[in-house]
Amino acid sequence: MLPRDGTIYSSRMAAASFSALDPGMQAALDQAWASTRAGSLGIGAAASQGRELVAVGRNRIHETDPGDDVLAGTSLAHAEMNVLAKLPYRAHDGLRLHTTLQPCVQCLGAIRLSSVEWVQVLAPDPLFRGIERMRELTPYLARRWPVIEQRSVDEWAVFALLTPTRSMRGHPRLADVWTTALPSVTELVDEIDSSGVLDDARSAVEAADRVWDRLGKCVAEVTSLAADPSAQ
Repeated sequence: MLPRDGTIYSSRMAAASFSALDPGMQAALDQAWASTRAGSLGIGAAASQGRELVAVGRNRIHETDPGDDVLAGTSLAHAEMNVLAKLPYRAHDGLRLHTTLQPCVQCLGAIRLSSVEWVQVLAPDPLFRGIERMRELTPYLARRWPVIEQRSVDEWAVFALLTPTRSMRGHPRLADVWTTALPSVTELVDEIDSSGVLDDARSAVEAADRVWDRLGKCVAEVTSLAADPSAQ
């Protein structure tokens, strides 16, 4: 089945790039695409301990069935929250968390109260730049604050922003903030939606392969957002 613009897919660059990702981020991207296909915000997360994948979760705020997750259909049903909700209390030490989008204030607070010691973020969130400064509010928060690493921005970071941008573009209060920060990504989302190029993509790799050359055009914009001094 061809997309509405008649494009024929030949690139496999996304597949090669995907194989080089940390397994935790691979799992997070798989979860994010499952969230997209289910009509939620297209965000995924995964927790690991050493080489073992401990839990995965996805954003399910627009779903009623939690499926393999814990939370669905509420403002709590974020990807990171679904991962953390699967972790028995004090059952793990030294957890690592991969997430496709910078954690919001809700998720970051939950991460701080968990056993997660290190977080890798795939894409920055225009709404929560600088949120990590919440660690300075009290000595308790500062103690055991996890290391939060913004992964170097590439095509996967742009890909991770596609579905959240689609959702935020129509938000009555947040659209201006989001689209002003990411005008090129917003334009790309419009192009992708009008062509239907991702309508039948079954996986994150298949979807990214179809638009890989277009994703690269937005890398500089997302890199600039990720380097925003307000996040320091």
